[in-house]
Amino acid sequence: MTMNRKMYELTYILTSVLTSEQTAEVVVRVNEIIESAGGSISEVEEWGARKLAYPVDKKKNGYYVNLYFEGPGTLIPRIERALTIDDNVLRSLILAMDKSMVAHFHTRTAGRQGVAENQGNAETTTAGSPRRYIDYKDTDYLRRFVNEQGKMLPRRVLDVPAKKQRAIARAIKRARHLALMPYVADSVR
Repeated sequence: MTMNRKMYELTYILTSVLTSEQTAEVVVRVNEIIESAGGSISEVEEWGARKLAYPVDKKKNGYYVNLYFEGPGTLIPRIERALTIDDNVLRSLILAMDKSMVAHFHTRTAGRQGVAENQGNAETTTAGSPRRYIDYKDTDYLRRFVNEQGKMLPRRVLDVPAKKQRAIARAIKRARHLALMPYVADSVR
């Protein structure tokens, strides 16, 4: 019996009070959960300590970890439960990657592997054509679609198709959930 395997993206925020050894232990533990259930990890990116866009559990800083993995759908509840139980995890988000997200991932990893000509071609094609995948981690791009009060601009102002507006809204909601963007206007605290 073959299991239906999909690509997933997992981003989670660890509390900033952990030492580097404790942080590494949590990252290894999450990786082991994925691999023990039949998943395979493609890439682990540790973004490091960052200031949160708003306080989460009275914390203003967090340690971000982003990883891409492939596995069966039955793996997701196990990961969610482990991350929910762990007091060191402030927030987490698991996304099932669709075709455009997978293509974006492969383009990004090909460029990162040092293939200079592919990376240059990818930049010119994306600059000349409209963006296909709107990445929730690209907050500079997403801020163009939010007004001074932190509200999303309407479609008639942006002059974009409804499908793209929904993708932008989805990306902004994901960025806000992970405290990458504030829900209200940026204010000095």
